[in-house]
Amino acid sequence: MKRIIIFRFHKHPKICENRVELLKKLNPNMPIHGIYGGEEKQYATFKKKLGPYLNGLFCIRGKDSNWKWLNFDLALRNWYKQTGKNIDFDMAHVVEWDLILCESMEKIYSNIKKNEVGVTGLTRLKKVENVWDWTSQEPYKSRWKELLKRARREHNYSSQPYASIGPGCCLPKIFLKKYSETEVPELCHDELRIPLYSQIFGLKIKDTGFYRKWYDKDEEKYFNCMDREISIATMKKELKKKNGRRAFHPFRKIFNLT
Repeated sequence: MKRIIIFRFHKHPKICENRVELLKKLNPNMPIHGIYGGEEKQYATFKKKLGPYLNGLFCIRGKDSNWKWLNFDLALRNWYKQTGKNIDFDMAHVVEWDLILCESMEKIYSNIKKNEVGVTGLTRLKKVENVWDWTSQEPYKSRWKELLKRARREHNYSSQPYASIGPGCCLPKIFLKKYSETEVPELCHDELRIPLYSQIFGLKIKDTGFYRKWYDKDEEKYFNCMDREISIATMKKELKKKNGRRAFHPFRKIFNLT
């Protein structure tokens, strides 16, 4: 399988440089393409700092920070239409700047095969629908209902939808190709759209295994989207274990590469 890394970032150039160095150390022959989602006026600074490490750098332009937060899948769709379609790859691994992966892509994503979609925290939506912000709080609740209605009307969607969390997804080229050819509405959040459209396209979805149990305090010590930074002590303890965890989020400091 031909793999590439999509490095997603928007601030802290020194930390981002550290992350790219880690990715290169663990994946020495794997191309890394950057997608910058920070302030456009800072793009030149990031390009100068990170450009030498990257095989390409794409800037999300003309969008505010809230759009970039909600719609990275649509930014990635634009990247594919402009650049990605001309790159020879089978699988794109999306790595956020505050996601630490301490093994090679081949090992850490070994359960996800060619033309399969990998998402983190894959679960049936009905299990979390009443407590998850994207489906229980307005205005997202109404936007999700509208997205689901459109999927049923326009794509004959009749499956049970899934929920996921964003960090660590991997998308095959076939998904990005189909996504680029499909009208995708700016409704709700990419954590719902990616599994939904994977089902629409008839692609198998698998869990990355990074986030093992929703709304669990012990789980959040290792991986969360609640802005609770993972401690370096916790990470080192896991890395000493033969079968310990190798994916942590969020971590927003320099990570020792040795």
